[in-house]
Amino acid sequence: MQTQISTKKKIIQEARKLFAERGYSATTTAEIARRVGVSEAALYKHFKSKKEMILACLTPTDYVKVEINPENLSESIRTLIKARVNLIRSNLDSFNILYRESPNHPEIAKMFLEQIYTQDNSMEELMKTTQEDIPPVQSLLYELGITSAIWSILNFEKLQEQLIPEKLPLEHMADEMADILLYGILGKKEE
Repeated sequence: MQTQISTKKKIIQEARKLFAERGYSATTTAEIARRVGVSEAALYKHFKSKKEMILACLTPTDYVKVEINPENLSESIRTLIKARVNLIRSNLDSFNILYRESPNHPEIAKMFLEQIYTQDNSMEELMKTTQEDIPPVQSLLYELGITSAIWSILNFEKLQEQLIPEKLPLEHMADEMADILLYGILGKKEE
């Protein structure tokens, strides 16, 4: 039984890498099987289809729910942003698949939406503490905006050595993003 579990995990790991690098259409089950070191038939002992494999690749790890403290919204925002940065950083390939494949496979976006946004209502809770009547779509738009911004910054972080001569200091990205949320686009703190 342990071998089956580890084989399934290996399939997911290799498939995730390939789907993130090449996309769903350009990734073959033969290539996934070759990377894992099993036959294609062995893949189908664990997954019914290639579509089921890609959906398994999107299940996030390191998911942490943030409790919003209405007494200290500033710290709650910082904690929320840091948790989201950690989630995306530890699942960057999954997010790359999500952003790349969602337009062609809406079930991917739906599944990810259910796994991330409906499990974590931290942004909605945060917004309700600052506004009484907030439409659900507004908190979803905030979530998507923040998540997309973090995702693009983390991908840029991977590529920056190839794009610009000096490395940008991104180690305080979460705090800088929290400042933008708290103090506006200029990031100026109230004095």
